[in-house]
Amino acid sequence: MVEVLVAVFPVVAVQQVPGNEIMNIETFFNSEEKELIKQTISKAESHTSAEIVPVVTESSGRYDRAEDLAGCTIAVAALSLVWFGFQGVLFDGDWQNTSTPELAVGLGSTIFTLIAAFVAGVFLANRFWGLRRLFCRRSEMEACLKERAIQAFQMHRVGSTQRATGVLIFISAFERMVYVMGDSSISKQFSNADFEEVKDAIIDGFKDRRYGEGLAEGIQLCGQKLKGYFPRDEDDKDELSNDLILWKQDL
Repeated sequence: MVEVLVAVFPVVAVQQVPGNEIMNIETFFNSEEKELIKQTISKAESHTSAEIVPVVTESSGRYDRAEDLAGCTIAVAALSLVWFGFQGVLFDGDWQNTSTPELAVGLGSTIFTLIAAFVAGVFLANRFWGLRRLFCRRSEMEACLKERAIQAFQMHRVGSTQRATGVLIFISAFERMVYVMGDSSISKQFSNADFEEVKDAIIDGFKDRRYGEGLAEGIQLCGQKLKGYFPRDEDDKDELSNDLILWKQDL
């Protein structure tokens, strides 16, 4: 199976869900861009028996650990602020003083501050992708991306074509990554390097905030490569939909 893992594109121009920084993939592409992508797929597949399936999702993982790390970081920062800003224990310069210092903030208030700051950190990381992404390891995001791409490959029947010539172009907004995956017949003729131009076209378009055009250019290049090995037969049928798939998940 051919699979090309590629990275990073900015998504700052994507419309957000009101009151939430999580991106709404329903507005990731406008209607004109969706139609452009559909027509590009139809044109590409008019010259090849392969099926090209683009899938866009909001996120490939839940990343609870990242939210917990954000909560812990903000909790420690809040505790440091309370200790050095209000307690004043280390600022009298008298290390030999045997008297018990009078703490401005008691134990109960300190514990409450820790818990409240942790909850606030988790909440903020859940709501704001940029903060949560700071606490996600790239290797973790790549692993989640690959796992979710495989699920998309199966769920959307990319691996169910008659001649095993399906190609998935999987885009995940939170990770800002693209994953290209081809079925068994594709892997016999192509290597990962053969799809570098496809991913580069998509990435370049996304970096310039030309989301629809970038994906369409990648699909067009993909079709050009596929038709050399898998030309369209006279009796060939379009087995899969040519619509862009927006895959909303409950993670």
